[in-house]
Amino acid sequence: METNKQNECEFLYKLMNNAHIGWWIADLKSETYFCSDFVTRLLGLDETRTISFQDFNSRILKEDHNHTNSLSFHELQKTIEEVYLLGTIQGNIWVRSKISYQETDEEGYIKIYGILETQDGPRIASADQALQNSERILHNIYKNLPVSIELYDKNGNLIDLNKKELEMLRLVSKENILGINIFKNPVLPEEIKQKLKDHEDADFSYRYDFSKINGYYKSETVTGGIDLMTRVTTLYDHSHQLTNYLLINVDQTENTIAYNKIQEFKSFFDLIGNYAKVGYALFNIQSRKGYALDSWYKNMGEKKGTPLAEIIGIYSHFHPEDQARLLSYFPEILNGNKNQVFTDVRICREDGNYSWTRINAIVRDYRPQDNIIEMICINFDITELKETEHKLIKAKEKAEEADRLKSSFLANMSHEIRTPLNAIVGFSSMLLETTNKEEKLEYANIIEKNNQLLLQLISDILDLSKIEAGTFDIIMEKIDARQLCHELVQTMQLKAKPNVELRLAPNLPELSFISDKNRVRQVLLNFITNALKFTMEGNITISYQTDGKTAKFSVQDTGIGIAPEKQQSVFNRFVKLNSFISGTGLGLSICQSIITQLGGEIGVKSELGKGSCFWFTHPLN
Repeated sequence: METNKQNECEFLYKLMNNAHIGWWIADLKSETYFCSDFVTRLLGLDETRTISFQDFNSRILKEDHNHTNSLSFHELQKTIEEVYLLGTIQGNIWVRSKISYQETDEEGYIKIYGILETQDGPRIASADQALQNSERILHNIYKNLPVSIELYDKNGNLIDLNKKELEMLRLVSKENILGINIFKNPVLPEEIKQKLKDHEDADFSYRYDFSKINGYYKSETVTGGIDLMTRVTTLYDHSHQLTNYLLINVDQTENTIAYNKIQEFKSFFDLIGNYAKVGYALFNIQSRKGYALDSWYKNMGEKKGTPLAEIIGIYSHFHPEDQARLLSYFPEILNGNKNQVFTDVRICREDGNYSWTRINAIVRDYRPQDNIIEMICINFDITELKETEHKLIKAKEKAEEADRLKSSFLANMSHEIRTPLNAIVGFSSMLLETTNKEEKLEYANIIEKNNQLLLQLISDILDLSKIEAGTFDIIMEKIDARQLCHELVQTMQLKAKPNVELRLAPNLPELSFISDKNRVRQVLLNFITNALKFTMEGNITISYQTDGKTAKFSVQDTGIGIAPEKQQSVFNRFVKLNSFISGTGLGLSICQSIITQLGGEIGVKSELGKGSCFWFTHPLN
């Protein structure tokens, strides 16, 4: 039996030598190789048959040192099999070194066993070396690629991932995640899983939320997330059989944060633009391209998102005058004669009304030779500003008019007050001097008439003051319309001229309503008084009618009438159509204020030479 073992050992020894194969043992504790006789002779070792890792590494030619320049055996033997050019006592020889197995000794140290063989020819060795180099390059690319890669087997189990994937998932080692099944991934969208099952490729973006892992793998992070752009594809062998699933992930978190910040700034700027009614646009006149904020479109009366080329240079919503003026600027801008436009324009809105927009545009980049004439266009809505300006102008005009009317009023009041006072004082003196009873009676009547004129004047001034001060009192009570009109006829009948008949319209309906009786009486009395002044013959008719909701009162006369151009002004303050007839010109203005406060309307219908009809309405509810 011993002879057979000896023969077997000699056979193996002879076989390995003739095959140019030897063995080695790597001792990681002492960092040395213990070699067979073949390797010992090849390297020229002494009787100890050992060589240090450092000494062995130094014999590998420089072109391979980039793979084996460390004292560590793990760095020397990165893969199970290596091919390199080795310096020996027989010259430079291509060798193949391969790990066979490893074991741990009684002291807990690892020993690795392997074989080494020389190559018969440089051509085969070169091909192997080239293949090894390609594999190393590919491995380094795979390992250090700045995008993460996940490789799954055909059943969906993770078999490998690169360094970037570990960083993105915040893992220390692969062992924490290898073996997980992609179809059980709680973070991956279900529609993507279905595409994988259907062997379809897909590109998608999603939020990888660590809080949803729920024990899917051992993770050191349970909060937060990253934004991923992912490409998922299936791999096949030469027989078109599914072999792997490949996922390539790109971390878009920084881009997403930057995009969100831009969107937040845009939203903030839009908010400011909408609040301040300020718009912004950038436009290249040559290329007809640009962009604008939503508020810019709004200020121009255009729909959001309309291409700027369909707005600038067309201005379809501008007032024709403003449109022509703005278009006239373009030739000057194109020729370089003008680099700024500042103007106010009127914008026609959907309801047909016009608003105001102020446009301020400047040429930022003028390079027509490069097809660039770039303008910054800023606009803002100045409708309120224009309205305020208009109100200020109206207020100024009103103040000037008030000042003029004040002077006119004072002059008129001076005349109106002095006239009855002069009559009262003068005829009072004459009343004392005369002894004729008829003359005394006539003088007394004149004094009484002027007393009434003076009292009416003072009453009108007091009413006007109350209206101006906002203290005009309204006392509501039930009114019988027919009785009120009848009382007015009875009261004013004596003041009518001999050829003038003051009457009620026939067949007046029964009418009761709630209002301020004194104010309604005051308006009707003013209408009748004016009719009596301007009617020399004919009649004055008081009437009213109702439709169940509104009552309409009117005083119709056959007097001199009012010219059409003066009819609108008769209700203005201090207006007197005939300065030779007594009165302050305040009565109709006061009437208009009274009727307005009672919720009605007032007006006049007149024809010159044929008479006038003054009317007002009053709500019955």
